Amino acid sequence: MRHLRHHLTALRNWADQVGWPLALALAGCVAAALFALLINILWLSRSEAQLQRVIDARDRIELLREVDHAVARAESAQRGFLIQGDARYLAPYQDRVTRLRDVLARLQQSIARHEESEARLGDPVRRLAVTVGEKLSEMDVTINLARDGNLAQAHDVLNTRVGLQKGIKISSSIDALIHFEQQNLIEQRKARVMLLNVLRLSLLATTALVLLCVILMLRRVLRDTAQNRREQQQLLQHQSELDSLVKQRTSEMEQLALDYQLDVERERYRLARELHDELGAVLTATKIDLYWVQRQVQDQHPAIADKLAKTQRNLDHGIQFKRQLVLDLHPSLLSTFGLIAATRTLAEDAAARGNWALTLNLPDENNNDINEVQGLIVYRVVQETLNNAVKYSHATELSLSLLVDTDYLKLEIADNGVGMDLNRLPEGTYGISGMHRRVTAIGGKITIASAPGDGVFLCALIPRTLQAEHQAERRLFG
Repeated sequence: MRHLRHHLTALRNWADQVGWPLALALAGCVAAALFALLINILWLSRSEAQLQRVIDARDRIELLREVDHAVARAESAQRGFLIQGDARYLAPYQDRVTRLRDVLARLQQSIARHEESEARLGDPVRRLAVTVGEKLSEMDVTINLARDGNLAQAHDVLNTRVGLQKGIKISSSIDALIHFEQQNLIEQRKARVMLLNVLRLSLLATTALVLLCVILMLRRVLRDTAQNRREQQQLLQHQSELDSLVKQRTSEMEQLALDYQLDVERERYRLARELHDELGAVLTATKIDLYWVQRQVQDQHPAIADKLAKTQRNLDHGIQFKRQLVLDLHPSLLSTFGLIAATRTLAEDAAARGNWALTLNLPDENNNDINEVQGLIVYRVVQETLNNAVKYSHATELSLSLLVDTDYLKLEIADNGVGMDLNRLPEGTYGISGMHRRVTAIGGKITIASAPGDGVFLCALIPRTLQAEHQAERRLFG
């Protein structure tokens, strides 16, 4: 029972996988094939039974002829012995009698195997056997009399013509039975021909039924396949539309991120210019005024002059801080001399502040194939990385490499400092996240690898072709 439930569950799961309509169609084909097989087996068994009846009828005809022949041979041997008195006739006679009894026994067994033949031939064959028995008794009497020396009595028995009448009766009975069986054989052959025709029709009908089921199943499979193909095409079309929409939204997001960065840089540029122009003019004018006042009071009020000198030094520090602030807000070296020179200056200044052994691998400074958007993003990544290295790395060596090819700008920066655990960065690490946003916003990739005690390695790939590149160049410093 458990195995049956297991098989039913497996069949149900299979039907769920291939679909119930297809499973039912396959089940119909299998049922039709089994039905055709059973029908044809039934007709074949009936055909074999019919053939066996034909064979039995022919065998019975042969047995009847053999009985008639055996009776005639036995009678011939009897007469030869009675006429010639030669004992050599007795052996053939006994052989024919034995053969005759055996044939009669086989004939009766053949008839007894089937009710239909028993009903038709049972009584006539039993009467024939009785008549043959009487004929054999009559011949045995004459043989025994002649063997005992009573040859005259044997001839008297023979002359009574009882034996002749028995022989004629046996022959006529056998002829009637043979004629009857021949008619039956003709009918059996006709029935067999009809049965074979029915069998052929059954084969054709069942084959047509199976073919019809197969055709219906194939139509179902082809229809399901076409439906699946249409659904797949619809899914592919929908997927293409979704991919196109995702690509469009990604492009819009990249454009928004790039516009945001450009707006920030433009605001920094505006603020740096105002600091340089307005605050620089104020500080310079103030420095000139302080210098004039210092000269006026230097002789009469030396203490005031000293205070003014100290104030002027503080003012120089303020002017220097203003210059550094303007440089951080907008790298004038970048717009004036290009990315290569600005990167070299930035790295050398950071190396001087951090006391590093610096290794630079930069392209030729005459390479003007880098537009300002790409250059600004690379410059900001370098600036943020070097500032972090100065503050936190405690490194003694730093290497910076910039490679330029037709597809990417590849920036690599590595130091031998204390490193950091990237999984436990403190809150407020906006510099690293800012670098990620800058690079990924234009379709680039940035990788930072580090561990405590292993230094920091940064690799950034900047695509050479940026979306909205020309608009960005026009907006950046406009």
